[in-house]
Amino acid sequence: MLPIVDIHGHYTASRPDSETDFRRLVDSPEVCRIVVCALALELEETAPGSFMDGSTNEQLAALIAKIDSPKLVPFCTIDPRETDAPKQLEYWISERGMRGVKMYPPQGWYPSEERVLPTFQAAESLGVPVLLHMGRVANHPKLRSKFAEPIHLEDVGLACRTLKLIIGHFGCPWHWQAYRLADGFPNFYFDLTTSGSLDLHLLGIVRDDRYTGVKRILLGTDGDGSNNLSLARATLDRLRTGGFTEEQLEQIAHHNGLALLGEGTDL
Repeated sequence: MLPIVDIHGHYTASRPDSETDFRRLVDSPEVCRIVVCALALELEETAPGSFMDGSTNEQLAALIAKIDSPKLVPFCTIDPRETDAPKQLEYWISERGMRGVKMYPPQGWYPSEERVLPTFQAAESLGVPVLLHMGRVANHPKLRSKFAEPIHLEDVGLACRTLKLIIGHFGCPWHWQAYRLADGFPNFYFDLTTSGSLDLHLLGIVRDDRYTGVKRILLGTDGDGSNNLSLARATLDRLRTGGFTEEQLEQIAHHNGLALLGEGTDL
């Protein structure tokens, strides 16, 4: 398989084999970089004080310190509704070595809300990418997909012209909306994680569009350390059936992700 940069992975601290799986993953020759996101959503309707499977920033930091591999790229999680969210982000980036941030609008906030824009602006000032879950979310009484409709990213793009923003899951089922919106924002990128690679016709249009192009397409898996490679392989095989060349696949699987992380040619 092509060397991969997986722009959308997760660490589940409660899973017993997580550390072992990530150690095995970084030893794989096919792996160049894996973005590992912290994401622990407090969902009180499940049980008071309980968290959705995932990890806190501290748990992710502990994993990164234990494995100590440049292949693992940690992204912290921030709730931008909190009044000190920009300061939290600065702490995790500047003092704890995180290299990006994952945020989750289905918690109950629109990216266009004035109260959350300071966190996007802080990420822009720090020069780190923002990965947003966009599109449909798993059914849960405390989560709503409507908050993750890509049209709500317009205000972010206007307020943060240089911010690198990754539209998670290509915004599916609103992927056409994500594509048309991104025409005017050259720092918006499409993440192929899970449902993000389903519409091969649209991906072909994105690939050939002079305003977007193959450089905007990023490989992601939602993998938890145990399945990143198999998920990446399945996505690349699907793109082959859609007419993507090996050169284009290499750019999507490897070069685009490195460039987004500041380790390769600028996107």
